[in-house]
Amino acid sequence: MKFWKLTLISTIAFIGVAFSMLYSSCTDDSCLKLKCRNGGTCANEKCKCPTGYEGTQCESYAANRFRGFYKGITQVNQFPPVIDSAVITVVSLPNTISYRRYSRYNDEVIGTVGSNGKVTFNDNNYGGRQIVINVENGKVTVDATENPNGKIEQTNFTGTWYSER
Repeated sequence: MKFWKLTLISTIAFIGVAFSMLYSSCTDDSCLKLKCRNGGTCANEKCKCPTGYEGTQCESYAANRFRGFYKGITQVNQFPPVIDSAVITVVSLPNTISYRRYSRYNDEVIGTVGSNGKVTFNDNNYGGRQIVINVENGKVTVDATENPNGKIEQTNFTGTWYSER
């Protein structure tokens, strides 16, 4: 009887130790649970989204984050700031937008959201210019370098989302 008791206790202890070692050595692959959409790929427990998509599972169009009517202030070089507004619309999904500042009502530029989440426009209007737009938490920042009439202008617009457009 003593032999069987000792054998049973030893067997249970062996199975317990083996099971705990086996269980603790297994790693959970989080990429099996994470469903990356729109062509996104999982790496290091996060989705790497293709250009034009964003979100934890690449479920959102990047252009939609920019859409809206913004009220704010424009600063050109060292001139006094001017109350201004801008509108950003989606031209095509997933990542093409249009930007228009009301102080230059007829001036519209179209660009695409890059992999860095910002929009960079390069065009030859106004002597060549570069415009970079970033939107975070309902605030837009626009930095533009223009060269009208051979004189470099640095223009900055900072605004807050006001309404859907």
